[in-house]
Amino acid sequence: MKALKYILFTILGLLAFWMILGLFARHDYRIERTAEIDAPIAIVHEQVANFKNFKNWSPWHVYDPNMNTTIEGTDGAPGAKYSWSGNEKVGKGWQVLKAVTPDRVDFEVQYNEWSTSPASFKLEEIGDRTKVTWTLDMHVPFPWNAFAMLTDVNAFVGKDFDNGLINLGLVCEAIAHKKYRGYEVMEEDIPERRFIGIRRVVGFEDISGFFADNLPGIMEYFQGENLTPAGPPVGLFWSYDEEAGNSDMAAAIPVEEEKVPDGALEVFTVGGKKALAIDYYGDYAKTAEAHFAMDDCMADMKVRNIPPVIEEYVTDPAAEPDTAKWHTRIIYFIEPVIDSLEIENAPK
Repeated sequence: MKALKYILFTILGLLAFWMILGLFARHDYRIERTAEIDAPIAIVHEQVANFKNFKNWSPWHVYDPNMNTTIEGTDGAPGAKYSWSGNEKVGKGWQVLKAVTPDRVDFEVQYNEWSTSPASFKLEEIGDRTKVTWTLDMHVPFPWNAFAMLTDVNAFVGKDFDNGLINLGLVCEAIAHKKYRGYEVMEEDIPERRFIGIRRVVGFEDISGFFADNLPGIMEYFQGENLTPAGPPVGLFWSYDEEAGNSDMAAAIPVEEEKVPDGALEVFTVGGKKALAIDYYGDYAKTAEAHFAMDDCMADMKVRNIPPVIEEYVTDPAAEPDTAKWHTRIIYFIEPVIDSLEIENAPK
């Protein structure tokens, strides 16, 4: 019986010590992590401001993929509430969206029936990238704050923030850099450019020979007129007629000067529009898959091509014998597809 008393007094003493410790232990901890994501700010904002997207990147969904979640209210708008319950690693709780601006999202979070804590995502546009700062001002209530003294709270909770930002980056970058047939399609604004070259309708089997026959003569013209090429040689393609087996095309070289040549040479002014571009590496004769990828992308974006298509031959084959290293930049100028209904309703 005496031993039981000692054990009881010991337990009571520890509890008393723990309670006293809790009275003096800190309650508030600021958890903050930052990452840069190679994606536009709008894509990142869409992921962090809408509860439906949390499952795409939240580290706690990794801990319990089968957790129960509900969304109340209008997702993405202030007042929306996200509730969850899961295994012991994720516990249960809720978040309420308090405020949304283009560069910041604010929440109120409650975990395991503790007091509520403010949290936020701050977004900063850095060129084509987005800097994300994820912050939680965590309040640990009595007596749990005594337990918090036994661990590095910032490191313990912060590792989940680190993992979440890594996941968020992977998701956003996959959206921003979606690939078609293995090719990344980039959206660009291409300024207007002038080219000097020769335009013909050429059979598919004669395209390579057409460039070989005409580009040297165009370069001789540049040298004779003291013109400086404004970039590598290009192919300009106004049509690609599979039924006829030919292409309305030009072999050309970009030029800065305003020069009107004589004879067979012409000036082509191209660009000044939004465009899609693919960087292709390989033999010139095998670019078809990259063009098919561009077709897939345009169908996905609901846009169409404005001819001509540009193939910019960045690598000089005479200087690089390895065809796998030949770099061709494929550029399609685009405009939105207008359906028949839009045409009918267009102002006359």
